[in-house]
Amino acid sequence: SPPASQALSPSTRLSLRILAPQTLSEACALPSSHELALTLLFIVSPDWCELAWQGWSFWKPGRMSVRKVEVEELRRPRQIGLDDSDSDGKSESGSGEDSDAEEELLREQRYRAKMLQARNKYGPEDEKTITKSLRLVGCLIGQYKLNETEAILDDIMPICKKKGGKPYIKAIQSRAFCLFKQYKFKEALVIFHEQHQLVGESAALYENMAHTYNSIGDYDSAAKYFTKAMDLLGQGSYGKKGGILLGLGIVKERQGSPADALPFLQQALRHYKDDSGSDDGTSLIAKAHMSVGQCHENLGNLPEATTHIKDAARIFKKTVGGSSPLTANALGVLGRLLIAQNKFDEAEPLVLEALELEANKDAFHPDTVWRLLNTLKEIWTEHKKPLNLPEVHSKCKRYAAPIHRAKERIEELNLDSDPKSEKGTVAVIFKTAGELFMLAGMYAEAKPYILRALSLLEGIPDFDCSVLIQSCNSSLNFLRAESP
Repeated sequence: SPPASQALSPSTRLSLRILAPQTLSEACALPSSHELALTLLFIVSPDWCELAWQGWSFWKPGRMSVRKVEVEELRRPRQIGLDDSDSDGKSESGSGEDSDAEEELLREQRYRAKMLQARNKYGPEDEKTITKSLRLVGCLIGQYKLNETEAILDDIMPICKKKGGKPYIKAIQSRAFCLFKQYKFKEALVIFHEQHQLVGESAALYENMAHTYNSIGDYDSAAKYFTKAMDLLGQGSYGKKGGILLGLGIVKERQGSPADALPFLQQALRHYKDDSGSDDGTSLIAKAHMSVGQCHENLGNLPEATTHIKDAARIFKKTVGGSSPLTANALGVLGRLLIAQNKFDEAEPLVLEALELEANKDAFHPDTVWRLLNTLKEIWTEHKKPLNLPEVHSKCKRYAAPIHRAKERIEELNLDSDPKSEKGTVAVIFKTAGELFMLAGMYAEAKPYILRALSLLEGIPDFDCSVLIQSCNSSLNFLRAESP
């Protein structure tokens, strides 16, 4: 029913699904005595919807796609205070000091409503608007909602740069965090060094720089900055001991010393639990479980590793939600561990769930998608017990939707045509997807994927793809025989 037919109270929450902005003005005639804040739950472009309190002309000209709009009624009068600012950006936004996924979503909605209210009342360049925009950005980064984060930062960055000082420092730090979570580590590192020039040394900044060096494989620089961070922490600089311990452990593990790494990782896990006062209160605890578990995996302690990864997946679902990339990663690792222990039936639905999440997350990562597809294929091709073919067909047909979604993402991002992209990874995604369609008995679906893989592989000049090309041709010969 249109909102006008409902009795509105100060606690009313209204959800409206619209196809185009004008349908909202036609469908809704809200009393002008009610002050409302518009909350966008989906933004495709950096254009902003703005609410005019006495009317419903709240969109700018330009390309805008809004899938869902939630209108939250606010009490009058509503004052915006300067105490809404965040903590000076001293640690990674959304770094795990959360308690509940639903609570985080409600916080996000409140922050967005405050930001839009400030934009309407004070204008886009006012300090109050920028403060609330940056606070929303921090919340979004913590939930890995990186497309909207990027849109907001693109909108406010020129204003923050003009203002300089704290707004600009917070904005570039948020940009660096966003780039890091988009796997653009080198770009993030450039911004962290710019931040260093502006604010000088600090334990928190050095920790962030160290994690970034670690991610690009420069382990010596990572170890240097983690050590500097720990020294500054001892001198009273703001920082997170748990994150530094975790980072030092990860560096040692990646340098090939998992036995030396494990004590650091276990110490980080104990620190996060003690700091939280619980065993499962924050996503940082889950992140530490992930690192401890994967270290045990490298040491060959698979049952111990499985226990830690199961704990991580459970805590991630509780603290950041079932759709978070953190949850997806934990499910994928858990599936891998179960397969290594021949627990195929237990692993398969976990890997499928991880694939579904990875195919839809903002920061699409082709290598991760391929590994999950390949894991699903291995479940059926390396299964130790005899398989019933109709059952295999039925199970593998469930993979069609995430495979098609991954194809859409590849095309949206031009990963198969951009010369800078890893065409080899995209090629094996199509190859493995086609093979999974073959396992599903979906031969008509399989053929275009194998053909796409073959075309890409034949266009890679600097790597010997002959074995992969031969495999594609063998698959095509089979498909032509089955469905001429």
